[in-house]
Amino acid sequence: MTPALRRLAPLASALLLLSGCQTYQKKSEDLASAFRGANIASAVAEADREAAAKAGGKDELLWRLEQGAVLRTAALADVSQLPPPVIVAPKDPAAPIPPAPTLVEISNAYAKRSLAAFGQADERIVYWEEQAKIKVGSEAFALVTNQANIPYRGRAYDKVLLSTYNALNYLQLGQPDAARVELNRALQRQRDAVELNQKHIAEAQEQAAKARAGEVQDEKGQKAAYDVDKAQADPSTGPALSAALAASTANMKAYGDYVNPFAVFLDGLFFSIRGENGADWERGRKSFERLAGLVPENPYVAFDAALGAAAAEGKAPDSLTYVIFETGTGPVRDQLRIDIPTFIVTSKLAYVGAAFPRLEYNSNYLPTLTVGAGGQSLSTATVASMDSVVANDFKNEWPTILTKTLITTATKAIVQAVVQKQLDDQNPMLGLVGAVGMSVLNASTNIADTRTWITIPKEFQYARLATPADRQLTISAGGQTRTISLDPGSVNVVYVKSISASSPLFVSQFLLK
Repeated sequence: MTPALRRLAPLASALLLLSGCQTYQKKSEDLASAFRGANIASAVAEADREAAAKAGGKDELLWRLEQGAVLRTAALADVSQLPPPVIVAPKDPAAPIPPAPTLVEISNAYAKRSLAAFGQADERIVYWEEQAKIKVGSEAFALVTNQANIPYRGRAYDKVLLSTYNALNYLQLGQPDAARVELNRALQRQRDAVELNQKHIAEAQEQAAKARAGEVQDEKGQKAAYDVDKAQADPSTGPALSAALAASTANMKAYGDYVNPFAVFLDGLFFSIRGENGADWERGRKSFERLAGLVPENPYVAFDAALGAAAAEGKAPDSLTYVIFETGTGPVRDQLRIDIPTFIVTSKLAYVGAAFPRLEYNSNYLPTLTVGAGGQSLSTATVASMDSVVANDFKNEWPTILTKTLITTATKAIVQAVVQKQLDDQNPMLGLVGAVGMSVLNASTNIADTRTWITIPKEFQYARLATPADRQLTISAGGQTRTISLDPGSVNVVYVKSISASSPLFVSQFLLK
């Protein structure tokens, strides 16, 4: 091997390692296909497999979220079509073999597995939050690869929805005290998110200042200077970046920073109905009042705001049925290329392509659910658009995404230019081979961070009605009709999930009182 080829050997190894880089949408397409096709058994198997494979890795948190959501869907689905939980045979051969589990027991087993998966996700959230406090510098390598190589620490809406789903799982299992704890966590996480985002923006601004001063370096200590503000002011790049953000947030309803109205709704409902004292009932009232400000177009919210006030006076009505409808799937992240200027720091490179994330929305969903009872017919109304929740978060995160992507991409391009000049000076042929190699390396690592929780719904909706005397409900959507016999109780909740316009309706119920 010639000295020139020996110098290129490390580069070849890096290319072999990194050329297989894929976006999260590519990595998760098997799960997405099974889940959106309502093949829940396959989706469970895929989520279990991937979560186990990612255990201890940088993406474990995200896959635990996917696993928890898929298992929760399994708990709502027709469990007769799903594999039953494993029955452990007694150690004593003379002991009787436990009977086969009932459908309710199978459903509850999936709900418990969902809680376990979300519990593991929570452990990773706490771990990364602690790591952030001691600033371990885990993003250094991302400067010369891509943002998808840093650990996934969870976004604000991930954490809020995780706690909300946990509360629903506990309510299904008849454990209201545990549900109360999760609702408290959901509320606190919404409060914490604003402060956390401010810290992220401050860190990004600090990185931008270091890049401008030439203090940014790769893992080998090579430094480069880059002015993010000048790049954004470029007459070609600036408008393209603005258009990219506008396209991702075009239909966003501004709920407010890190607010999930469905979490607010569930909080109001729980503390109004399950409240144990004046403080609980007052919390329920305030949550419903807050919800009325978030979704004033929802026709049921005004009554529920009054319900919260009545509960605060100890006059909450009984014989109510709530029908919650979870429909569709939330947005995914894809990537788009925008050329950014590097002539600010080197005359040899005018523009280089940078990969930025963008939101893509799923229109394959049932827009409403019809509820019939006692001669009346009602339609569910949206209480939370997860499209808007995700878009709000994306908009808040955009300044950090922008700064880090500009620095990352420009730094790689500048380092490439320096290395290329060194190779050219040594040997023109070596420089030619090196140019090809560096171009491939740059292309293979210039990938946007498209990781996002793909098994969340598009919308949460609900309807409320007086419980019919015969305790029979009929629900219909997308040509499907189901009749439901309500369990004995004072306040019933029927939970309906639809993944796509053609998927079956998954139905369960629990008693709130």
